[in-house]
Amino acid sequence: MGKIFLSASVPSSDNSFYEQCDPMLIQAALRTFLYTVLGRKYLVFGGHPTISPLILAVCEDLGIDNRAAVTIYQSKFFATEAPKVNLRFGNLVEVVSTGDRQSSLELMRRAMFRHNQFEAAVFIGGQQGILDEHKQFRKDHSGANVIALRSPGGASASIDPVLTPDGKDYDELLDYVGLFTHGLGIGLNSERNLSLKPSKPRHDPGNTFGKG
Repeated sequence: MGKIFLSASVPSSDNSFYEQCDPMLIQAALRTFLYTVLGRKYLVFGGHPTISPLILAVCEDLGIDNRAAVTIYQSKFFATEAPKVNLRFGNLVEVVSTGDRQSSLELMRRAMFRHNQFEAAVFIGGQQGILDEHKQFRKDHSGANVIALRSPGGASASIDPVLTPDGKDYDELLDYVGLFTHGLGIGLNSERNLSLKPSKPRHDPGNTFGKG
C-alpha cells in the first residue's frame, strides 16, 4: 500500500491566507480526501489540532484500525498544545524539540520525509507551513506526484498545479472524488485495509528521532 503525505489546515483568521480561502471548501476537500484514501493508501501527516481528530474520526467511521492506515508525527515542542486525541493513534512518532518553534518543525519534517518513501503528497488550504512542507517534500521526494488544491484557497493555491494523468482539471470542477481517485490511482471499489497484520513492525524502531 503506497504512502501519501498530507498537509492540510484551515488558515487562522488572523493570517493573510485566511482572506484568500473558503474554509468550508477546505473542510469538504479534506473530508473527501480522507474518505477516498484511508485504508487504500497509507497516510502520513504532521499533527494539527483540527486535522488530527478528524482523521481519527474518519478511521473510526470506516471501521479502520488506525494503526493499519496512519502515522502521525508530532514535535515535542507542542507537547502542551497537542490534543489528547493524538494518544489514540497507534503510530504516534514524537520528535524531539530543539526549544525553538521553527527549527523543531523543520526537524519533524525531516523525520517524516526521510523515514518514509512517498508516492504522492496532497496539499489542501493552509498557510506558510504548507509552503515550507511542499518545498522540503519536493527536495526529498522529487519523483513523487504532488496534488495541490487551488479551489479552496489558502497557501496550497499558490503551489504550481499538477494535472491528473488524464489531463482533466477536477479541481476546477470541484470534483474532489475524481481528483483524488484519478490523481492517486485509487479505484472507488478497491478494498480497504481495515486491520493490522500481526507481523507488521513498529515504526521507527531505532528511535532516531526521539519516539517516546
